[in-house]
Amino acid sequence: MSLFINDYLLYSEAKTFETGVCDIDGFLGDFFIRKCMWSTPGTIKSTACSIKKFYRCMLKHEEIQKSDYEYLCEEIKECMPQWQADCEQFNDPDAENPFCLF
Repeated sequence: MSLFINDYLLYSEAKTFETGVCDIDGFLGDFFIRKCMWSTPGTIKSTACSIKKFYRCMLKHEEIQKSDYEYLCEEIKECMPQWQADCEQFNDPDAENPFCLF
């Protein structure tokens, strides 16, 4: 969670954790894969689990809206296979970089 809140949400333009819920794809689907040398399909899944637990706690303490938490959970569920595939491809030195724009 520290990496997500203290690094990613402050990376380009400062965002609060409340608004960061809507940018989970940018974190797990791009930033985490490219910037964290330890990223693997498994660490993406465990990091997503930690993020969900954090936001569930924030929901319980009424710091975020239920709709935001539901959006986060749905985004993780739908995007997880692609994030893991991109990570696996990115970590394979023989594969094409999935983040290369050319």
